[in-house]
Amino acid sequence: MVEPVQLAQNASSDWIEGFLDYTNNIPSPKIFRLWAAISAVAGALERRVWVVSAGEPLYPNLYVLLVGHPGSGKTQAIKHTNSLWYSCRDLYVAPHDVTKAALIDKLASATRKTVIKESSIVEYNSLQVAADEFGVFLPSHDTDFLSTLNRIFDNPPQHQQSRRGLGDKQIDIINPQLNIIAGTQPSYLANLLPEEAWGQGFMSRVIMIHSSSRVRVNLFGTKELDKKKFHFLSAKLSSMTKLYGQVSWEYKAASTAQRWLDDGCPPEPEHSKLEHYNARRMQHVIKLSMVSAASGGRSQISLEDYTRAQGWLLETELSMPEIFREMVQRSDIQVIDELHFFLWKIWSKEKKPIHQARLIDFLKNRVPSEKIEKIITICEKANIIERLAGTETYRPRPKNEHGIE
Repeated sequence: MVEPVQLAQNASSDWIEGFLDYTNNIPSPKIFRLWAAISAVAGALERRVWVVSAGEPLYPNLYVLLVGHPGSGKTQAIKHTNSLWYSCRDLYVAPHDVTKAALIDKLASATRKTVIKESSIVEYNSLQVAADEFGVFLPSHDTDFLSTLNRIFDNPPQHQQSRRGLGDKQIDIINPQLNIIAGTQPSYLANLLPEEAWGQGFMSRVIMIHSSSRVRVNLFGTKELDKKKFHFLSAKLSSMTKLYGQVSWEYKAASTAQRWLDDGCPPEPEHSKLEHYNARRMQHVIKLSMVSAASGGRSQISLEDYTRAQGWLLETELSMPEIFREMVQRSDIQVIDELHFFLWKIWSKEKKPIHQARLIDFLKNRVPSEKIEKIITICEKANIIERLAGTETYRPRPKNEHGIE
């Protein structure tokens, strides 16, 4: 039997801060480790802890995506969340390489029954996913599966799905829930997700965490991670899996959150692909506020929890535009080759000089704005294109003339 939410008021330490301390010497940036810790707590709370928002229960489950280039520390952060989830006997954790086909089966078998009172049992299905590579279980351009992930994120009372190859068999999942933390590269996101993924709302449910830095560690001066700290974190996380009930708000926290919402939740990240994400930012902050309260051992969401949660989100939103910039970036050599091919097709068809505006329009969707002029200059100096004297027009040079004065 579990008791209603009643976290220890005299908790001596914050779980998330403890996780950051425990992982301080691993080759992963702090922002990745922070969101690995946040995800770990959200997963431990499953579908047992909630707040009432707009007249409905809102659970703290999250879809978190660590975005960075190879070697940026995504896997290093994710594996520690996975290890701590596995250490909690009550949690169902998916294999790190779970595929789309297996994910729903794993969720269907992840049945949890919580005894609230002697005559009351709550049943739900909750699965924790820590995937090194986002694309393993999300095949490219699979809009049907994206719709499934959308629906489960919203914690419906039931999910039904027919299984191909099993006749008329249908999977019925009671109160399904997924918590996901996964890693990916910007270039992979560009190839993986169709425009519908942003328009349908899947990426509005995902919090993207970006880092381009690589953490260097002292290979021979670093101590082994403290096992005592791991066991302490595991024990505290396990205690969170016993919590149940509605979380309330302190008055100052609730009024401050309402004021931010009334003001339009400034500042909003600016990018066309974040339009639907922006509509869910308040929901994300409420979920993060629950995570902060549980991490700090509080039975109510305090003003401290709300401002901390808001700060987490605003911090990561600062670097979200970098993800989209890196999604369209290619190497300079690739872009130059593409530009020459583009111009040669126009020249072969129109047989007249090509205005600079067309070069800029082609490049603006492929490189950061500050590199456009540089690319054009390189092309001129390498005789890949030739500017017609006294004009802003160009003609492409044949490949056998590139690099020849």
